[in-house]
Amino acid sequence: MRIKKINEVLTGRIVEQDYSDILFENLIIRNAAIKQTKFTNIHFKNCYLGFDSSFENTTFENCKFLGKYSSLGNPKNALTNFDSCTFLNSQFIGLDLLNGTTFYNCTFSGKFKNLILRDNNSNLINSGTQFKMCDLKNLIFENVSIYGKNLFLNTKLPDEGLLFYDNRNDALINKAKEICSEIKDDYKVKIEVIFNANLHSGHDIIILDQFFLDTIFETENSKDLFEEIVKNYKILN
Repeated sequence: MRIKKINEVLTGRIVEQDYSDILFENLIIRNAAIKQTKFTNIHFKNCYLGFDSSFENTTFENCKFLGKYSSLGNPKNALTNFDSCTFLNSQFIGLDLLNGTTFYNCTFSGKFKNLILRDNNSNLINSGTQFKMCDLKNLIFENVSIYGKNLFLNTKLPDEGLLFYDNRNDALINKAKEICSEIKDDYKVKIEVIFNANLHSGHDIIILDQFFLDTIFETENSKDLFEEIVKNYKILN
């Protein structure tokens, strides 16, 4: 059983503390420096964890981050840093959950679900996400949209669940555009969304979530069209 705590605020220097078996609802972590602390069996529901805060050598085990308003980052100000943190068997659920975050030398296992991951490009300064020297090999990606060429730097990605396609010199998105321009049927719309030039132009590699692809195609024609476009562009992970 988890103890329910509502509208709590954590602030200041938090070192070598243990939190366990709690459902935090509307928790705010503000102006905090959290180090060598452990969160075990915690549900963070509609929580803001990154207002002018940093996390170092902190462990999250069997945790769940969820809710429409939950966020680990601080996209309206400086990025929230997670340095040498470990997320064990944890679930991350929510479109903008990781906006405004940088993870450095962090290890993950568990699941990313229904996330949109964007890098910090010129249009989204401090609003994106970045993984530097992280280990994501034991994560499951489920319906995750990935945009940007600087999201994963020297980072280990999952062996399964992600597909990688060569887009050097925008060859793949140009091929998709050319093929779709000759098709009048509506099923091409999904393909145009997947290979949108505004989202992928300049990216040498396009990363797609297998679960997302399995669910987006409503007809065999659209799936066959996708396979025709990506033929010979797939990169083995």
